[in-house]
Amino acid sequence: MGATRTASPVPSPPAEVPAPAATAAVEQGPTGTTADAGGPSRLDSLTGLRWWAALLVFGEHAGKLMLSTPAGSTDLSALDTALHAVFGTGFVGVSCFFILSGFVLAWSRKPADTARRFWQRRFAKIYPVFFVTTLLAIVWIATTTDSLPGWQLVLTHLFLVQSWVPDQSVSYGLNPVAWSLSCEAFFYFAFPALYAAMASARALTLRWVAGLCAVAAFVVPYLASSVFTLKHPGGAESIPTESIGGPFMYWFVYVFPLMRLAEFVCGIALACLVRRGLWRGPGVPVALVLAIGSIWLGTYAPEPLQRVAVTFVPFALLIAALAQADVTGRWTPLRGRAMVFLGEISFALYMVQLVFLMWTGVHLRGWLHELGLLPSPEAAAPMWLGLAVFLLYLAVCSVLAWALYRGVERPMMRVLRPRTAGPAASG
Repeated sequence: MGATRTASPVPSPPAEVPAPAATAAVEQGPTGTTADAGGPSRLDSLTGLRWWAALLVFGEHAGKLMLSTPAGSTDLSALDTALHAVFGTGFVGVSCFFILSGFVLAWSRKPADTARRFWQRRFAKIYPVFFVTTLLAIVWIATTTDSLPGWQLVLTHLFLVQSWVPDQSVSYGLNPVAWSLSCEAFFYFAFPALYAAMASARALTLRWVAGLCAVAAFVVPYLASSVFTLKHPGGAESIPTESIGGPFMYWFVYVFPLMRLAEFVCGIALACLVRRGLWRGPGVPVALVLAIGSIWLGTYAPEPLQRVAVTFVPFALLIAALAQADVTGRWTPLRGRAMVFLGEISFALYMVQLVFLMWTGVHLRGWLHELGLLPSPEAAAPMWLGLAVFLLYLAVCSVLAWALYRGVERPMMRVLRPRTAGPAASG
């Protein structure tokens, strides 16, 4: 990893997150598709969904502060138990984002679009915020360790190839959440060819593709566990991996871009079906119940299935149901102006929240003690204070996300996206 780096100041190290990099602001589909049948030009419900997926990720990280539990104790308070019940498997938000990314990019694809223009728009969308938050992470490391991260680690991240390395000190180095952007970069590279293969495919083929992607999420982890009997030692672990089969299995099942491609491909297939008016699935209420139930069920599922498999199908059904509702004008709870705004800043929230939590989390108990709110830095905070701090972190991270969105993401998209006339961007 290069220069010495201290452990994360958050009581439990950074976990998995995604990348809400794809936006749901899309143009109407070609003539004759469902998207033209009086439907809106935006899939605002999918933009709103991004916020909830980002909230799962934030909650999983912020919940690890465990402020209302004595420092070092494993006997969680009622508040921390509740937060764990709600956000303990918040890493599944990554899977939602990957499916959503494939869906939105396929939905917004135009026949006359080119691979170069597509890649330029994607770069304009994600790289400026990624670059700024990476710089913040480097400053955090420098100020907490009095040394800079190694140049190899920095270059690995700047070129977004860290998720190809089966070592947590690399894949989760600098800003740990950026591992999923490494996966997204691979997805973007493959998207023009994947979309070309599926855009004209028969409906039966698309259904088979989506179904096989879901099956792979269940089957491949068990096949891999019987093949990879030698566990790669890797470096220091941020995320304990013994329960999933060791560091190599953890990387292969959760971080490896090729393994996560199935979610992206499934999203493309679903978008093609919905655009043609060929999607048959449950409505929004049923899909929401299934998605929420699968997140809860994931807490009790075998660990190799927790991170992707359990929520794969429910998330796919929910994304398709929300898109169908937007196209047909049916009401959804995720289409309001506030939800759309929160969805628009969700990528910036995703990128900044863990850096801020790590930077301040190590000092939090000491600060509260100095303010007289804790009798000692090791003491448990009252539950009201623990909840207030959790909500305050969410509010501050949201303000930082808004600042990044308005000050970096939007202006840099205008500067870096294609300038010549052409198909509408996907966001």
